[in-house]
Amino acid sequence: MLKAALGKVKITPEERVPLQGYNPETHVADPKKDVLDDLYARVLLLEREGQRKAVVSVDCCLTNEQAVRVADPGGREGQYREFAATFPQGTREGWARAAGTDPQGLAVCATHTHTAPASFGAKDTARIEGLIRQLAGRLEPVRLYAAEGRSGVSAFRRPTLRADLSVPVNQTLKALVLETPEGEPLGAVVNYAVHPTAVRNPASRISGDLVGLAVSEVERRMGGSFTALFLQGFSGDICPRYGDNGRTGDTYAEVVEGGRVLAGDILEALKRRTEVPVTRLRSLSRTAAFPTRTGFGRPAMDVTLFGLSLGDALLLTVSGEVFNEYIAKAEALSPARHTLLAGLSNGYSGYLPTRHAFHDGLGGYEMRTTPYTDEVEERLLGEIRSLIRALE
Repeated sequence: MLKAALGKVKITPEERVPLQGYNPETHVADPKKDVLDDLYARVLLLEREGQRKAVVSVDCCLTNEQAVRVADPGGREGQYREFAATFPQGTREGWARAAGTDPQGLAVCATHTHTAPASFGAKDTARIEGLIRQLAGRLEPVRLYAAEGRSGVSAFRRPTLRADLSVPVNQTLKALVLETPEGEPLGAVVNYAVHPTAVRNPASRISGDLVGLAVSEVERRMGGSFTALFLQGFSGDICPRYGDNGRTGDTYAEVVEGGRVLAGDILEALKRRTEVPVTRLRSLSRTAAFPTRTGFGRPAMDVTLFGLSLGDALLLTVSGEVFNEYIAKAEALSPARHTLLAGLSNGYSGYLPTRHAFHDGLGGYEMRTTPYTDEVEERLLGEIRSLIRALE
């Protein structure tokens, strides 16, 4: 029998904070005037036959526990951009203990909003740990369902970081839905690829962006204590069609509209669902050193993959910003009927382009900052295939 518990906790900053996603030195928010909407951490705790697993979704940009260097956005050799640690070292391990599992059984995922603190301190991580401990005492029998739909709020963005609607992208929206045996909805895991960069002019404000607004609206409309975790999909070369498209004025009204549209698409998808027999609850996490390109300054970058298998449903996460084309490539390797794919989980590994992107002549910010060569596709798909086989 599968048991589960879901919940959320507010983590909106109460002091002035540098924001991650652009330049933390110049993008600093004052909560007294810069909070557009609240930030949350949402948690799903699962248990079957004494085994516990957990998924934590945080309204933040990255999930690294140590500083990470990527290539200079301007393409200058020997120059780098450094991302500060989002969480203190040992955070994932501590959350795993609170959940009654180990780091192999926990995925920490960023919604990837670019208007959240660059770093979260002990106060925020303790709040999340407290929620996890509460949920461990609230586990109850559940039924699992898979749902699928589509949303048009995303678009291809290379090379200008602006929406190019002439290039088709994968806009599939997937969800795992949990209900009590009596049919009471408890929550959902929502998986969709869209880059939350819509809050602009200025960007030095606090917001969950359109994805945070969308899942909050879903929770409100579902009622009760329904909790919707958002898992950012493979969105490395994707942008939103709302807000982040060259406007010179405040884009927040467009962000709100984009969140409303995405919420509607999620709710529509939740209506079309099929029950998933949970034949196992198994997870595995692996970190591999991926070779980097000449001149990057270090020979390899660590890439962490996490897999959670529930039989006919599989969640696979990668620590980098994975290009959208990998969705189809990874799904082709999965034996599960329902496969959810998320990036920006359990660390940060930079942009992971496809081989095609290295040779399509478009270039762009993503290609200037990636530390890898065109061999990264073969390596990433090999690691995905290996992880899936180990979970079987």
